[in-house]
Amino acid sequence: MGIERFWALEDFDAARARAFRRAIRSILVRRARRLHSIAPSLKAAGFEGQSEGGVQDIPLDKIAGSVAPEAKTTDFDPNFLPVNPRLRDRWANVYAAMVASDVPPIDVYKVDDKYYVIDGHRRVSVARALDRPTIRARVINVRTRAPLTADADADALLRSAEYAAFLDITQLHRTRPDARLECSRLGRYDEIMAHIVGHRYFLSLEQHRDVPLQEAAASWYDNVYQPIARAIRRHRVQERLPGWTEADIYVEVTRLWLALSQAGEPAGPDPAVQALIAENVKPWWRRRRRIQLPE
Repeated sequence: MGIERFWALEDFDAARARAFRRAIRSILVRRARRLHSIAPSLKAAGFEGQSEGGVQDIPLDKIAGSVAPEAKTTDFDPNFLPVNPRLRDRWANVYAAMVASDVPPIDVYKVDDKYYVIDGHRRVSVARALDRPTIRARVINVRTRAPLTADADADALLRSAEYAAFLDITQLHRTRPDARLECSRLGRYDEIMAHIVGHRYFLSLEQHRDVPLQEAAASWYDNVYQPIARAIRRHRVQERLPGWTEADIYVEVTRLWLALSQAGEPAGPDPAVQALIAENVKPWWRRRRRIQLPE
């Protein structure tokens, strides 16, 4: 056995041992123990299109997962450490090849600023074991209608699918590319769509014509959503309500705005935002956990 192969097998065993230790920690903290596939998320987010990015060196720490089906990602943990002992010989062969010479580029999807492996999982695993900062890759740039969540659970997939369907109807990702309307709860997009439909009704009355839904959605975003969003940012509501998205807060602010108006109270974005904060943010002394004294 050559010294290079000995080192390769030794590094494989060390990498697999690290994967085992991380798997134990993952069980304790209830995190994923296997490499995640974005294939379900990609479908839920709405595949919009792709373009060739050419062959380039990409940072290994920007590789966030795989495009392979879940059934084919069980050989590695989320950090591309090998977990399947049957990989040992093939992993060692790739190791020896990468130490001795250049190997063909891997194939990846690039979504936003992250990369997902189509082909080349073992090469990524070996490159990380060798502490290389980059790896040669053939890049395909991918666009989705809704933002892609790499580690999506079932609820997150449903939310992505809802958002993709919402964008498909409103076309806001085309008319207002900077719009970010992610919601953390299912059913929110039905409420937002009702706002857009109502805005369209009054816009059509005002302009004496049937305003297309996509045009009404863009007008709603500019003239209804944005003023409320500015108030949300001005009062730093997201800092006070961790876990809430701006779109979540928008829905609640509009509800409170209507309630204040019906009660004859001062209404508008700022009073509604203040009411939301008062309704959901408790003083620090109420947030303290009750101290359990020993019996």
